[in-house]
Amino acid sequence: MTEARERRLLSVLVPVYNEAENLPPFYERLCRALRTLEGWDWEIIFVDDGSQDESLPILRTLHERDPAVKILRLSRNFGAWNTVIPGILSASGDAVTWLSADLQDPPEVIPQLARKWEEGAEVVWAVRQQRNDPWLRRVLATLFYRVLRRIAFPGYPLQGMDVCLLDSKVARLFAGLKERTRFSQGLILNLGFAQATVPYVRERRRHGRSKWGRFSRLTTLAVDAIIGFSALPLRLILSWGLLATTGAVVLGGVLLGRIALHQAVAPWQPIALAVLFLSGINAFAVGVLGEYLWRVTQEVRERPLYVVRERIGFASGEVAERRDRQVYRSR
Repeated sequence: MTEARERRLLSVLVPVYNEAENLPPFYERLCRALRTLEGWDWEIIFVDDGSQDESLPILRTLHERDPAVKILRLSRNFGAWNTVIPGILSASGDAVTWLSADLQDPPEVIPQLARKWEEGAEVVWAVRQQRNDPWLRRVLATLFYRVLRRIAFPGYPLQGMDVCLLDSKVARLFAGLKERTRFSQGLILNLGFAQATVPYVRERRRHGRSKWGRFSRLTTLAVDAIIGFSALPLRLILSWGLLATTGAVVLGGVLLGRIALHQAVAPWQPIALAVLFLSGINAFAVGVLGEYLWRVTQEVRERPLYVVRERIGFASGEVAERRDRQVYRSR
């Protein structure tokens, strides 16, 4: 018992959505990586995000074979980042990390994250060195991250970052944030604490299709990030309005000058130009303000970020004491 108290516990959270083909090889690689951790025990919390394939039966089999495997089954698909929150609230580790089950983010990076934590970092990011994605997606992602660096987070990596290890106190703070429209990376960066990075190369997906492949989801993430952490769109409206007003004054002066010089001016020209100019500004302003209003509406509704349907392998209570948990002891 004395040795068990001195050992650290790592909670590994794994969001799962229709990953039946990837789960067995992912679990094997994850266990091999975790066995290289010296002085650590671990628990693996799979969060089934409403899978419709054979993912849940496979997870049940893994739980039956390995007491370190726990399962949280959500009532429907809530999105990968929202699955992290119930995982954190159910974890009891000294540190908490997460990665997807699709093997694009290699489990072998976890020991490197843990070592950075042992050196004193409270937030450790796994930073991509390159992306094995289609060229258009790479270009759009790089453009988005450049914008994000300029308006909100100056040091944000140009290849992005999703995998993270948090000290338990930071994880609890993150899980307790009330925002419902979330750019989670920004929220964690905004918390502060001692942060560090570990480089890695993202691998190609071996089975199935990416759940982030749809352009609409990527666009929503980008908009949430920009609006959630920057007032730049509102300032653009102000600047555009000032520019439009100045342009209108200048244009009015030019037209008055032509009239004063008895030069011909078609009646429809100033009217058409003014209508197009002002209607464009109004449409843009209404659209941006609508984005902000929509997010305020999301916050006011206070809809749940997740609903846990079933808990498998956990002790009674939302978060059990470590002595009541079954964890895999590394050898």
